[in-house]
Amino acid sequence: MTEQTAKQRRPFHESIVDAIRRASYSDMRCLGKLIQETKIPKGHDAIIAAWNDRNEELSREMREAGDVYGDLFEQKQEAEEKERAKKQQNEVATT
Repeated sequence: MTEQTAKQRRPFHESIVDAIRRASYSDMRCLGKLIQETKIPKGHDAIIAAWNDRNEELSREMREAGDVYGDLFEQKQEAEEKERAKKQQNEVATT
């Protein structure tokens, strides 16, 4: 087994938080687009916190890079609604 395949893979939300913490301004623009185009099932609060922290470090310019916050909050709400619906279905199925 190679070193690459032996390495344990992490969920997207954990990897993206680490990437955000190390990102330059241009990296943040790319990561922002990636976040906006990716379905993210969980870890929204950690991503938002990392985005906020790095944003503060990089400057106000980054805040104008796009509506990453809006997309993340929207995806978080969708994931929470989906989870609630799933729980309701499970409750109905067990009664």
